[in-house]
Amino acid sequence: MKKILLVEDDPSVMVMLKDCLESQGYMIIPAENGRTALNWVKESSMDLAIIDPGLPDMNGMQVCKAIKETPRTRVTPVIILTGNNSNEARIESRLFANADLFLNKPIAIGDLRTAVKKVLEESEREKRLLRTSIKFRLDGRLSKPGQQG
Repeated sequence: MKKILLVEDDPSVMVMLKDCLESQGYMIIPAENGRTALNWVKESSMDLAIIDPGLPDMNGMQVCKAIKETPRTRVTPVIILTGNNSNEARIESRLFANADLFLNKPIAIGDLRTAVKKVLEESEREKRLLRTSIKFRLDGRLSKPGQQG
């Protein structure tokens, strides 16, 4: 079961998103603020994070940046889900926080499900490529004793 960290301070939006994603078979780790989200990042592994940038204690972009700068979680995809549809917000989410996808609220449930599915599929594809690349390099080194690659 894929685990999704859901960082949202609006209780009604949290319930709607949580219900939507749980109905698709995902395990949701809820966080109502940035500090709680960062504690989850330290304590648990996750397959995806969906973050609202407008959190009460810190900017959600900082949460995203922390996920992307932590060696254990840097490959975890992050979706920014926000009501701010400005170009400035999109630029910040990509360049400052290295978010994988930027979505606007309100979002149709079907669009959210599609986005989550596609981001998780892409993440799995990238992880397989990385494992294959590492295995190929290790196999090459192991089959040629005395050579360094």
